[in-house]
Amino acid sequence: MFQQFYPIFILLKRLGVILFLFTICRILFLLFSLDYFNAETPGGWLFIFVHGIRFDISAILYLNLPFIFLHILPLRSRSTAGYQKVLFILFAVMNTILLFANLADITYFDFTFKRSTSDSLIMFVLGGDFIHLLPGLIVDFWYLIFIWIALIVTGNRLYRTIKMDWGQMAMKRSLLVNGMVLVLGITLVTIGGRGGLQYKPIGIIDAGSNISSQNMALVLNTPFSIITTYGKEELKPPNYFSEQELNAIYSPVITPDSNAVFADSGHTNVVIIILESFSSEYSAFFNHNEVGYTPFLDSLAALSLSFDYCFANGKKSIEAIPAILASLPTLMNNPYITSVYAGNRLEGLAALLAKKGYSTAFYHGGNNGTMGYDAFSSVSGFEKYMGRTEYNNEQDYDGEWGIYDEEFFQYFLENMNEQHEPFFNCFATLSSHHPYSIPDRYLDRFEKGTQEIHQSLQYADFALKRFFEEASKTDWYDRTLFVLTADHTENSKDPYYLGRAGMYDVPLLFFKPNSELKGMSSRVTQHIDIMPSILDYLGYEEDYVCFGQSVFNDKQGFSVNFLSEIYQIFTGDYLLQFDREKSMALFNYKMDMMLKKNLLEDEVERVVELETKLKAIIQSYNQRLTANQLTAN
Repeated sequence: MFQQFYPIFILLKRLGVILFLFTICRILFLLFSLDYFNAETPGGWLFIFVHGIRFDISAILYLNLPFIFLHILPLRSRSTAGYQKVLFILFAVMNTILLFANLADITYFDFTFKRSTSDSLIMFVLGGDFIHLLPGLIVDFWYLIFIWIALIVTGNRLYRTIKMDWGQMAMKRSLLVNGMVLVLGITLVTIGGRGGLQYKPIGIIDAGSNISSQNMALVLNTPFSIITTYGKEELKPPNYFSEQELNAIYSPVITPDSNAVFADSGHTNVVIIILESFSSEYSAFFNHNEVGYTPFLDSLAALSLSFDYCFANGKKSIEAIPAILASLPTLMNNPYITSVYAGNRLEGLAALLAKKGYSTAFYHGGNNGTMGYDAFSSVSGFEKYMGRTEYNNEQDYDGEWGIYDEEFFQYFLENMNEQHEPFFNCFATLSSHHPYSIPDRYLDRFEKGTQEIHQSLQYADFALKRFFEEASKTDWYDRTLFVLTADHTENSKDPYYLGRAGMYDVPLLFFKPNSELKGMSSRVTQHIDIMPSILDYLGYEEDYVCFGQSVFNDKQGFSVNFLSEIYQIFTGDYLLQFDREKSMALFNYKMDMMLKKNLLEDEVERVVELETKLKAIIQSYNQRLTANQLTAN
């Protein structure tokens, strides 16, 4: 009987080589991010690796289908050397790509804390930045290139050690036996690809079975994450509540107080500054630590209305821009900018203020088109986009991302001095982005610190200081509300900032010279609160759609985010994790910063309260995106 199924036996041995290489990749993934993952016992680590084999098998089978079917098809040529050479080429090419994807995520994970999904493929080419950055990435991560080559060579050599019994391969088999081999092969591929015999094929969410959400990325592999999210950006609105129930629990339609009068704002100018990678970790003020790398930001925060608990709604810059400028979180795998909903009608903060006579502009010193910023700024209502092309001075190009922050801040200031008031502008910095380039003249001025980013943070903070020093001399300065936040956190070695709470912890401050905006608030806030807060402060009196709420109202603050198929909501002292169908964990993140003690069974009423709110947000978000209802009329 063994002789009849010899081709399948050879196939399984060859696929076993790939499975072995995937396991090596998982070990490397763990070693490079050991501070992030938190299995507490040897049995816990073993379970993660065994659990991961299920996802490895699925990806390997799906992505090697031509290789597999050429093994099991009952062709006479199967026993020829030429046929076997074609099989080897298929094996080598496909698995060279798969290994590259797995190894690339070793470094990318430090920035996003999740496996790459299909949107990453779009982001790599969006705006052409990947081509500019590729030489630098090769230099910075040269060791991964060597590991990649070593794994390719190892896999190819192991493949060649699988000795073929040419007689067994060339043996004639009956039509019945050939049919049985084919059916058996298809059956094994189907079961393995689906991840078992369960009702639905496995997805990313299944990686969370019986483990903490923080360890899901270690269970997964990158090829699986990409193929299971490809083409699945279309949302399906759940039916948790009736429309009446939904609106009673949560509605993104904001109807301002009847006493709101926009003219009372005195036509205040508004400037939002989005600081690249300025995690709260790096601030002595927001991290409550003596050591900090953002002294000017800290001094400004002390003079502002600042928030001790602000959580970003995403882990990428491309997710932060819609959240901050249009109160639109990314509660799906693809960022809004690259999703099928990017063409929806949208009224961002710029569009709403333009109705009131504001001039508007978005500034980012990067390559025009990068991350789709220019397109989104136009869609959300900005009149102008000012980037590297408009700056038009390559002497200040950092060689990687765009124009250095100091020079581009001064360009920003010069333009505002000529802009008619009232104005609303947004400025996104870039110098504190990997590879953290700063001008040569400052290499000895700023200390390198303990992390690679620290020197560039000090430079970016210095550029911010210079901007405010010069802005304070203008006549429009006292009439301007400044809002500062970070787009996302950065990679860290601190256990809190590696966890599912700290990885979103960013500064947020509202500063208006000589105003009442002062003090540190313990209210939970988020990026999507910025737009409604500004409109509330200005006395905006018309209805609009936003998914956050004003920090100036008396409602309880909250924050939501989504990562690797897990939704989170922060409210008060608590963080709830939810997988679309059931709550997975409840933590008191203020008392239990490492999120060790799951209170799901101890705080039943609180779980119900937070889950109800989160379900309503998810349902409303999905309904409005799919129905193109992101405006109030």
